[in-house]
Amino acid sequence: MIRSLLSVCTAALLLVACGGPLKYEIASTPKAPGADGLLVATVHESQHQTEVELEVKNLPPPDRVTEGATDYVAWSRKNTSAAWTRLGSLAYDPKDRGGTMKGSVPETSFDFAISAEKAALAASPSSEIVFKQRVGE
Repeated sequence: MIRSLLSVCTAALLLVACGGPLKYEIASTPKAPGADGLLVATVHESQHQTEVELEVKNLPPPDRVTEGATDYVAWSRKNTSAAWTRLGSLAYDPKDRGGTMKGSVPETSFDFAISAEKAALAASPSSEIVFKQRVGE
């Protein structure tokens, strides 16, 4: 009985020591005032990779952020001197004014951003950034 209790306590301490996912409550930039985001980042140090999940609320349609915009796109970069890499489009619902996205970043710390774009397959982010967050530091 004592051995079982000791095993359970040890396992619980190991889980706590692992830290779990990083959670960021992200306020929007002035481009989309009042929008809120929850970013959950699960860092896999041994794989040098981070899984990200984002949920946003109260986000206006992209064309209200900038004329002609049709999509919100997620981006990452290692640091300010690195180029942005496209992670994917936000699954946005204009009725609910919210959306979600999941992706994977080949870094354990990085800059994360969401921008309003005129094309879902934009090669680089526009200046219409609605969310930004440094992850992992």
